[in-house]
Amino acid sequence: LEKAFAYGIAPETESGTIPETVFIMFQMTFAIITAVLFAFSAVFNTRITKLLDEVTANFYRLLAACIILGVITLGFYPGSFHREASIWLMISGVVGFGVGDIALFAAFARIGSRLTILINFSLSAIVGAFADWVLLNDPIGLWQWASVLMILCGLSLALLTPGSRERMHGSFKLGIVAATIAGIGQGIGATISRHAESIAESSGITINGLSQAFQRVSAGLMCLFVLWAWKRFRGTIPRPNTNRAQISIWVLTAALFGPVLGVSCFQQSLKTMTSGEAMAVTATSPLLLIPLAYFFEGDKIRPLALLGAITGVSGVIMMALLR
Repeated sequence: LEKAFAYGIAPETESGTIPETVFIMFQMTFAIITAVLFAFSAVFNTRITKLLDEVTANFYRLLAACIILGVITLGFYPGSFHREASIWLMISGVVGFGVGDIALFAAFARIGSRLTILINFSLSAIVGAFADWVLLNDPIGLWQWASVLMILCGLSLALLTPGSRERMHGSFKLGIVAATIAGIGQGIGATISRHAESIAESSGITINGLSQAFQRVSAGLMCLFVLWAWKRFRGTIPRPNTNRAQISIWVLTAALFGPVLGVSCFQQSLKTMTSGEAMAVTATSPLLLIPLAYFFEGDKIRPLALLGAITGVSGVIMMALLR
């Protein structure tokens, strides 16, 4: 099976060769699970921003994720560290989980999970492509420019649809700006993470997905701690409007579905798929989120907004496959 996955060939069993379609679906399992986990994570993240302010909610979520990932990494993969690569992974965590997630949670609280994730996925794909071009000398081709145009057209349809602002009085523009910053942060963070992985590989060291997630989350957590401590010192953190047990459940759920299981499944998908294929499957998360946002948040979907989401996600999938 290991050789079959490495070369993309359907393995033979005692009853014959596994059908190619079944084998391909099996290869895609972790990427499909990632898309589902990220969709649910967005809903849970939005829920905890209604119980806590966005800085506190994100700080507790990353704290829970860091503890879980730290126990697993230090317990089972203590050798998955490299001085130079780890420094770059932490820089990636500051940009992606620090700056990016602070803005992401600010967007969740203002424009909801559906628009936030659509903007985040779309812009992170575009910014990541440009960052690869500038920082890793990986240029953008003609068809990738077409993908960028498709993504921007989809976003325009989703954002300019009449009635799309009705749920977020007075904070829609700030939420869009926050989601944009989150997409930029996560796109650049992904490129820096690729650079760190190449450094580790050149030294003959393998840093698995769990360890990468732990190192990035740890750096992001330090940034959030500074901001959270500053807000706490100033006394600007509001008291929660529900009991601690309920808050703990939602925070733990958001941590498990996002930084812990979501990121781990995505890294595992890279063992049986190329990064472009895995990202293309994961990019369907904003579409999976549409019924979840309707069910959990009462988010009304209009035909033009749905068309915009489909167009934007198609552009992201196209760009991922081209890369």
